[in-house]
Amino acid sequence: MKTWADRTLLGLHVAGAIVLVILTLVICCDVAGRLLFDKPFAGSAELVAVGLVLLTFMQAPYVIRERRLLRVTFFLERMPAAVRSLFNAFAYLLGAAFFSAMVLVSREPSLAGWSSGEFFGNDAMRIPAWPLRFGSIVLWVVAALVCIGFVAEGARSRIGAARPPGGAHTAAEGKGAPVSAPEEQRPQ
Repeated sequence: MKTWADRTLLGLHVAGAIVLVILTLVICCDVAGRLLFDKPFAGSAELVAVGLVLLTFMQAPYVIRERRLLRVTFFLERMPAAVRSLFNAFAYLLGAAFFSAMVLVSREPSLAGWSSGEFFGNDAMRIPAWPLRFGSIVLWVVAALVCIGFVAEGARSRIGAARPPGGAHTAAEGKGAPVSAPEEQRPQ
């Protein structure tokens, strides 16, 4: 059974997919308006720019949690299980440091954007900047916490001892067949 945190991350992932569908519709309306009526959808560029940032970081924590990121396992496969686990923990520590650094450097611009009433766009459509800035900070904190969770698991030698679950491919298996960990080794 999945934990509440896993369900929350899945909810963010699904919300990001919904944002993607909405952005697709906005782009289609813009293109159809340009072609059919010679009148584009005002503000489509601003909506898509803001939406792409949000959907990227809405989906990132779930993808990290499910270990569905691109991985080069050439070296990992040749390491002993304990070393592989520590190496994975170090990689997730770097991920946590990256997302934490993003939070730290974005704090001041977010507060400045809030107090100054900063917005994206022009007269056709103005989108306040503070929801995107603060929303990104929250999503970066979530991603950093997911990475920190894997660091803790790696320190206890629980990750990396088995191959990454679902979808990871290695050259050793040939023909790009998916590599899957047995059910008892998959994260719950």
